[in-house]
Parts: sequence; structure tokens; C-alpha cells
Amino acid sequence: MQTTHARRILMQATPLLAWFVIAASLATLSALPQKGEPRESATVICAVSASEPPEMTMDVVVVVENGKLRPPFAEQDATSSELFARKYFAAGRKYRLTFGGGEIGSATVKKFEQGCNNVHATVIAQGGTKIRGAIMGLATTSETLGRKESSRRAPTAEERAAVMQLVNEIYRARKVTPAMLRLLSTTNLVATDLNGDGKVELVGSFLIQTKTKARRDLLLIAEQQAAMPLTFKAALVDYQSYTLPPEEFDSAIDFVDQLDLDGDGTAEVITRQNGFDAYGYLIYKKQMGRWKRVYSFIGDAC
Repeated sequence: MQTTHARRILMQATPLLAWFVIAASLATLSALPQKGEPRESATVICAVSASEPPEMTMDVVVVVENGKLRPPFAEQDATSSELFARKYFAAGRKYRLTFGGGEIGSATVKKFEQGCNNVHATVIAQGGTKIRGAIMGLATTSETLGRKESSRRAPTAEERAAVMQLVNEIYRARKVTPAMLRLLSTTNLVATDLNGDGKVELVGSFLIQTKTKARRDLLLIAEQQAAMPLTFKAALVDYQSYTLPPEEFDSAIDFVDQLDLDGDGTAEVITRQNGFDAYGYLIYKKQMGRWKRVYSFIGDAC
């Protein structure tokens, strides 16, 4: 499907997705070098998902240059994406695999292929066994990022119970009925330490879907408020209320992984958002004590 048509159907999906497409396009056009190829000093960050072991699939998410987040290439520029792929997804190119902010292995590019709106690499992983099923990780060209010990793990039963109490409060505050709350399910819930202070943060995705296709999606970053009893407070609430289109494409946001991209001591949170026959990547950053969405880039749209 042509890029322009993919953009048009994305714009018809939800207001949030319309914003996502516009923001990604504007950021791309304004931030890229003229030829659309990252400079040698830039660091490439990719999302990695499991395929057929030891193979994995790798998507470029962002380029980090002097602490700034840049799109890797112009979204509608086939020449730009081809230049990027031939350099950074060339067979034999090596990446470091990270998970929870720490190194867990390496990946060697086997090949790349052109998608509808992006390029995708197939890599051979050495290590990286934590990346499996729906659990994703990151890969980077940097020799310095992700040198801390990985802090990402499954939550304890106590942590899960405490955060679910908070999740229910968030939904009730948004007028979600008790009947709908009984349909609440957890898509993903991760315990981690985003700023190295020794206190756990929980990053989770939750959804409610009714028989009439009403959706209530929530991405939550919860910070520990007290230890006895264990309680959490909402540091980021990204909430969506919408009705699924006839094709039933949702716009849920799920955690990919964390990495301190700019060296400020607090890891950025990288997520993946579903779309109308599409998906994209979003990055959240803590600025002045508040978590904000600071970057978006299309993963693919067909």
C-alpha cells in the first residue's frame, strides 16, 4: 500500500493516532540532516523482538546525537531509508543487546528488508534469552549506553496487588463503571528501577474491552510511595477511551524497554503503540519531575 494511503487510514483511526502521525512527520522533517543519514557520532537505538531462535527482528526507533533524540530517516523518503539500511543494517553489523538498562548479549545483522513504511533487520542473537514471546528489548551501536546492571524483572505478588489497587482508582476516576472494571486485564507489567535510587517503579499496560467494542487503554508508570504498607503513586497516566473500528485495530501502548539515552541518570521509557494496520514507537522522558512523551516514530504502516 502506498505511503500516502497508509497515512490517510491512520488519520481516520483515532485522534491520538492522528497526532502521532503528524508529530512523527513534523519531527522528521525538522530534525534530520539534509541527506537523511545519521552522522558517525550518532548512536542508533533499535527495538528487538523474538522471532525464530536465534533469529530476532530489529526496528530502528531513534538516533541519539549529543543527547538529543532524532528520527533515523525521513519517513516518506525512500532514498533516506535505503541509505540508513545499507549502512546500519548491513550484513555483519554488530549491535549490543540491552534489557532493563543493562547489557545481556549481542546481535549480528543477517539481512534487511523494506517494509511498507520502514526497514526491518533480521539479526542473529548471542545471549538475549530474556527477549522472548511478547517481551522486547533494545539494541544499540553505543559502547557506553546500557552498562548498568539490568533492573527489569517480574513484579512480586505484593507489588502487583498494590499497583492494581492504583489502576482501579485511575479507571474509576475516569467514570469507568463497575461492570466495565470487571473486564479489566493486564497486558504487561514490569518491575524495574528507572533512576537507580533502589526504589522500584512499575510500568504496565492495561485494557478494558466490552462486547460493544468500547476500549479503555492505560499505560502507567507507578512510583513507590511507601514501603509499609507498600503503595504506589501514578507518575505517568496515558489513558485512551475509544471504540474499536470495524477492522478492530486498537491503539494500545505497550512497554518495550528502558535505557538512559541522554546520560541524565534516569532511563527513558520506550514503548510501542498499535495503530490502524500500523504501529509506531513512543519515548517518554522525566523532565522537571514529570513524565512526558517527547518523541514518536512510525514503525510501519501498511
